[in-house]
Amino acid sequence: MISGQHVFGPPAISAPTWVQQKLLVRPIAKFQHTWTRTPRSCAQPYTAERAQRQQQQRVELEVTTRRRLLLAGKALLLAATCPCCAQLAQAEEHGSFSYAGSDTGPSAWPGTCSIGDKQSPINIPLAEHFAQSDQETNNGQRQKIGDIKIQYSQKQDEIGELGFDFQQELNDTGDFKFDFEQKVEKFGDIKFHFQLKFQQTPNRFGDISFQYNSQVGAVVKNTGHGTMQVNAPQGNTAQVSGRDLELVQWHFHTPSEHAFDGVRKAMEAHLVHKDTKTGGLAVVAVLLEEGPSPPNPALQFALSLAPEASHEQQTDQQPMQLESLLPQQEASGHRPYIHYVGSLTTPPCSEDVQWFVFADTVTVPGSQVDQFQQYADKANPGLRANARPLQPVNNRTVDYAGFL
Repeated sequence: MISGQHVFGPPAISAPTWVQQKLLVRPIAKFQHTWTRTPRSCAQPYTAERAQRQQQQRVELEVTTRRRLLLAGKALLLAATCPCCAQLAQAEEHGSFSYAGSDTGPSAWPGTCSIGDKQSPINIPLAEHFAQSDQETNNGQRQKIGDIKIQYSQKQDEIGELGFDFQQELNDTGDFKFDFEQKVEKFGDIKFHFQLKFQQTPNRFGDISFQYNSQVGAVVKNTGHGTMQVNAPQGNTAQVSGRDLELVQWHFHTPSEHAFDGVRKAMEAHLVHKDTKTGGLAVVAVLLEEGPSPPNPALQFALSLAPEASHEQQTDQQPMQLESLLPQQEASGHRPYIHYVGSLTTPPCSEDVQWFVFADTVTVPGSQVDQFQQYADKANPGLRANARPLQPVNNRTVDYAGFL
């Protein structure tokens, strides 16, 4: 055997020292050296800055979470205590709709707007209603709708025959009554009293009365959808059918959203109320017709104070003068109106809204109509409008109240 050789295979050869140092020692030393060269004074500021940033992120997340919980709680509270407030809040904050285009226009409005069956606005067939009334009226005068006849006859052996005839023309001008008296020598006087109450067209709601007594301190807001919204101060109410309605806000549309016999007017004012007992919404609508007229004070109030920028608002101490938006009472003392159950006319289009649309219009000058159309054009360029298309009536009841 030769010294330094193995029987089975090549001799064992130790790696040179420089190879060990290169493959093992130097890489480890280099790895360790990389960390040991990092100055502690540089590592400490980096760690502190990162910790500070993480702490700030945690604080922001906590604030955001709390805010969302508060908003959710507020929404639930509003929905529980004031359903209409929640609906109005949703309508004000719904920013993804417009009045034109296939993406955000009325045909693309989501949810109840597209599937509801009690939507607003609607066409109101006034001519059809008056045509049905023509059988009872003639040149503005009530026609005779029949006669009432009463005949009584009785033969008495001792006093002879006792009888009377009465005939009364029956119309719908009001109640009537008569008294009959006949003297009988042997038995004294015989008296007969007859009274008839008659009402041609029952009005199950009655007239609407208004007490708009607190008109200072309104907040005027640019909704961003082509109209200014006037948030009314507390203390303005209306009454109908025993209900107390509190005015919440009022705003305008052009052209009018409702139509009479398929024809829309220049503008429409919506006076939005809430029922003080149920929290439900009730909207009094007034169609504004363009014509020779001095500026309407309430419309001018809104136009002069409306902010230019979207969603901005301002408070003013001028009186709103809301009475100028109400039609004048007729000679009968009534303000005829049409009632039906509908919806909000903007998303989310919430239903079960009580609508009271006055049949008589209010005239405003063309200059105010043009000024509002310019305002609407800023949110809907080239359209000069902010009115929803007419919706089908479906099987709803439409009441005509105060038409005498």
